Amino acid sequence: MEAINLDLIEKTFHPLRVSFGQRRPDGGTVLTLADEADVTAYSRVISPAERSDPLLFNAVVEDVRRELSVRSGTLSAEMRKALKEQDGILPYAPT
Repeated sequence: MEAINLDLIEKTFHPLRVSFGQRRPDGGTVLTLADEADVTAYSRVISPAERSDPLLFNAVVEDVRRELSVRSGTLSAEMRKALKEQDGILPYAPT
């Protein structure tokens, strides 16, 4: 069973265009997000388990959203604070 909710993923990543590649030999599928000029903004392999389990698929969507936020510098202050507390990111200047 596929848990890919195309409507959710398109709304989450709008205005980026969402596409899924053909199945890979390992069963994974490549998710690609492209801008209006068809330049790839992000791509990630979705495993068969992530594709078939709605909870795992939603976690993938959230992970991609978070990664795009980090890359664009729009990560919320609360999330940056939580990551620093977990030693997930290190500050460049002493605090």
